[in-house]
Amino acid sequence: MRKDRFLPLLALVGGGAGFALRSWQLAEAYDEQTGLFRWEATATIALVLLMAVMAALFAVMLRGGALPTDYAQAFYCPSDGYLILMMAGSLLMLASAALGLLESRKQLELWQAGLTATVPVMLFLTAVLAVAAGYGTWKLGRCNHRGALSEDHPLLAVLPAYALLPWIVSVYQENSREPELMLFMFNLLAVIFAVLGFYNGACFAFEHPRPKLCLATSLMAVVLLLTALADPPSMFHAVMSLGCVLLLLGQSYALLRSVFGPYWPVPQKEETENNS
Repeated sequence: MRKDRFLPLLALVGGGAGFALRSWQLAEAYDEQTGLFRWEATATIALVLLMAVMAALFAVMLRGGALPTDYAQAFYCPSDGYLILMMAGSLLMLASAALGLLESRKQLELWQAGLTATVPVMLFLTAVLAVAAGYGTWKLGRCNHRGALSEDHPLLAVLPAYALLPWIVSVYQENSREPELMLFMFNLLAVIFAVLGFYNGACFAFEHPRPKLCLATSLMAVVLLLTALADPPSMFHAVMSLGCVLLLLGQSYALLRSVFGPYWPVPQKEETENNS
């Protein structure tokens, strides 16, 4: 079985199913009068079961394989499909930065008018850091594609995780007064797993490889990010989520090839130096 193709496709299918079930849950299991979900509703049970099944499938199917020990070995991927995923994800990350700045400005105006109690500091910080993350993933994607890492690749590798950390706080702040956890649980879990996926990917650059944990969190983040799009999100949240989905799929595809094969031919030293 080509796990490098099957597992990313499984994550996309799981995310699509999660989106459909979450939409059903919002339509059928949410009581607008009380502001609460019915946990005994069929849609709620099916959604929770789907998440459990996806996590179990990833855990079982990620057993075995090789254990790459450094960043260059783990993420070298001369596939054009990988490069397209990384470039598209980077562009969406940069687009989300612009949308985040516009959204933070609108929220600031609402705060100044006394219509909201939350100052959008974390949203603004996320948008600013998304610029650095978009640049970092663009450069890393090109370097991994040609097998020639730059000396600053450890710094570039941590930028996506750092960009998403204030996003976690922003999501929580927006819903901190909400008594029903189910209303924002998938949004919060999606961003947390995305941070873990990027963080575990960056660990390779600092000689702390965690290939199976990186793959499990990255693939589960794809499922959760797509599921959370049903909530419905703001334009910033939607574009940022889709950018993360593409980047995590690209990261997972490259690492799955390094762990389970078929393995790429090792780039020759002369070719690497010419590409640098």
